Amino acid sequence: MTENITQVLPILFMLVLVAFVIFIVFFLSGHFNRTKRIEEKLDKALKEIAEKKEK
Repeated sequence: MTENITQVLPILFMLVLVAFVIFIVFFLSGHFNRTKRIEEKLDKALKEIAEKKEK
């Protein structure tokens, strides 16, 4: 039984490492997308205000 565990441990470690890296990548990309969306919303709001002032 102990032999099986020692064989599986490196594989588990690699899987955890890969999952962690993927999580970080998704977290960062999500963060950048959020800031981009906020900028777009601000841009849209400013354009609407400008259009209202012109009328």
